[in-house]
Amino acid sequence: MRQATWNAIEGNPAVMRIYRSYRQLPEEVRAPARWLVAPLWHTACALVRRRATDAVLSGPFQGMKLLLSPVSSRHLLGYLLGTQELELHPIIEMVIRQNYGTVINVGVADGYYAIGFARRMPSTRIVGFEGLPEHHEPFWQTARMNGVADRIRVEGFCDTADLQNALAAAGPRPFVLCDIEGGEKALLDNSRIPELNQADILVETHDGLVPGCTSLLLERFGKTHDITSIYARPRSARDFPSDKLPFLAKWMPRTAVELMNERRTGVQEWLFMTARSGPGRDTSP
Repeated sequence: MRQATWNAIEGNPAVMRIYRSYRQLPEEVRAPARWLVAPLWHTACALVRRRATDAVLSGPFQGMKLLLSPVSSRHLLGYLLGTQELELHPIIEMVIRQNYGTVINVGVADGYYAIGFARRMPSTRIVGFEGLPEHHEPFWQTARMNGVADRIRVEGFCDTADLQNALAAAGPRPFVLCDIEGGEKALLDNSRIPELNQADILVETHDGLVPGCTSLLLERFGKTHDITSIYARPRSARDFPSDKLPFLAKWMPRTAVELMNERRTGVQEWLFMTARSGPGRDTSP
């Protein structure tokens, strides 16, 4: 579904009620209905999935096998295209160069980052947390497909004690990646988890869901970390992996750009926070 279409649905209460009723229909009814309503979109999605064959086509995790959830495979094709959160690509490469002993990923979801880091950082241990149980079995299937399941541990919902225990066991150079839809405001509290002061952290903030989240994290970590704010930007044809999908790029250029749209509301922002104490780090992009 195009972002403009979804915005129109969200903005109209009557249409939103119809959409919720549609969501209650069985999948065997909804699937053909989706194709009838948006044939161009679903044709483009099918082309991407066929070309990718469950592998990321570009970006820092190119070649990684990735089994997307049904919703992601229809609406978040940026993961397979390799363009998802492309603003973070320089940071990802920087993290890989640091060769951290442990990466802690809070909010594993489909496993894009947890498995991607495991593939690119073969000497690193990955500790993940994912509060939605339905993600766990597909995640492990994907980890096994990539041959990294033996270096990953994934648990359920992450609370303060869980994160503190993971950091305490991580050794002197942990890296924390956090994307939990606003939960970061409560979880990333260095007054309750002092071990965070020695960790490097990349966190997506969600002020649209939890107002004041970004400013509070800046206040908490401003004395212990060097902080860089990273903002999302609109996608363009230059971002699309045209060499992998030349037909789509040439004949459906607007749809190609829309496929990379990440369907966020408000301003998407990340904070990359590097601890001032601890071993020296290469912080060049």
